[in-house]
Amino acid sequence: MDDNLILADSEETGRLSDSVYETLLAAILAGRLVPGTVVSEVALGRQLNVSRTPVHDALRQLAKDGLLKQRANHRAVVAQFSREDVYDIFEMRKLLEGEAARLAATHIDRPTLRHLRNLADSLNKARREPNWVSRWADFDDEFHDTIAKAAGRSRLWQDIARYRMLHRGFNKLTTTREVLQQAMEEHYRILDALAERNPEKAGQAMIVHIQEWQAYFINHLKP
Repeated sequence: MDDNLILADSEETGRLSDSVYETLLAAILAGRLVPGTVVSEVALGRQLNVSRTPVHDALRQLAKDGLLKQRANHRAVVAQFSREDVYDIFEMRKLLEGEAARLAATHIDRPTLRHLRNLADSLNKARREPNWVSRWADFDDEFHDTIAKAAGRSRLWQDIARYRMLHRGFNKLTTTREVLQQAMEEHYRILDALAERNPEKAGQAMIVHIQEWQAYFINHLKP
C-alpha cells in the first residue's frame, strides 16, 4: 500500500466514496500503485481516516472499471492497465456521450445553453490566469454532465458519469493549456450544434471531441 496517498477533496468530488475512488485512481494511473499491489480496505480506511463503507464502495467501482481484481480470498489487487484499456474507455464514451448529445439537441432548453456558453466565454477570457487548468476541470465536468442530463435518460446519464470520473483522473495527470484550448474550441462546436437543434451534428461534434481526447491520452498516458 502506498504510504503517500492523500484523500481527494470531498467537496470537489461530492461524496466520500468518490474521493477515495479518485485518490486510488490517481495513484494507479501515476504508477504509485503498481499491478499486483494488494489493496486492503482496513489499511486504506485507516490511512485516509475514513470508515470502511466509502472505501468498500470505491474499491467496488474500481473493480467494475477494470482497475482492480478480486482474488479468491476476496482481497483486491491492482490490475494491469494498458493503452487498449484507455482506447476502450473512450470508445464507450463516444457511444454514450454521442447519443446523449444527439438527444440533448432536441431537449436542452435555451437558458441552460446560455449558461453553458457563458461559462465557456468566461473561462476562455481567463485562460492566462494561473488557476485556469483547475477552472477548466470544473467547467468540463459541468459541461458534459449538463448535456448528459439534458438527454433525459437517467441510466445514460449515470453511465456517462462513471466514465467521466475516469476521464477526470486522466485529466489531472497529463493535460496542458495548449490541448485544453483545442478542447475549448471543440466545446464551442458542440454548443453551436445544440443551439441549431441539429441532433446528428451535435452527436458527431461530441464524438469528434472525445476521439481527440482518446488519441491524446493513448499517446501521453504511460500505463
